[in-house]
Amino acid sequence: MDKKLERSNADKVLRRFTKEIKKFGFSRIKPKFFVRESGLIVEFLHIHKYTFGPCFRMHICIRVLNESLDYIALAGPTERELSEDARFDYGGEIDSVEHCAKVMSDFVVHYAEPWFLKWSDRTLLLEHNSPLYDDQKIALEAALKGESISQNVEMSKSLLKLHS
Repeated sequence: MDKKLERSNADKVLRRFTKEIKKFGFSRIKPKFFVRESGLIVEFLHIHKYTFGPCFRMHICIRVLNESLDYIALAGPTERELSEDARFDYGGEIDSVEHCAKVMSDFVVHYAEPWFLKWSDRTLLLEHNSPLYDDQKIALEAALKGESISQNVEMSKSLLKLHS
């Protein structure tokens, strides 16, 4: 498949995927980020299109709104860490595009959603097995005590294009 068709079909996969996961509260921001606010954190998916072929990688991530990082850290697992069988490949045919979008949305239902649910008790995110980095844990701990820094929260919302 030529690169022009590969890019075009990648865009089609992501548009179909966007429609599928909208029912779970995710909004597409930037070309490859899908976010939803959940209290003191933002749950998000980052989709990476590989340059070597027609396939994607998915990161399942959490951002603490109170954290001070001025970039979006990918704190969480990839699809392969949650399921060894996860493959998000597509070809030149429209059926292949639709299949890839369906496999990706099924992955969100069966793997990403349970992973997010695992952390619904925010205090668990402070534990040693948490996907958060140490500075994110400190920011979450402060937020849980009601000590969020408004500039950090606004910066996080701005980075992830969330409405205040």
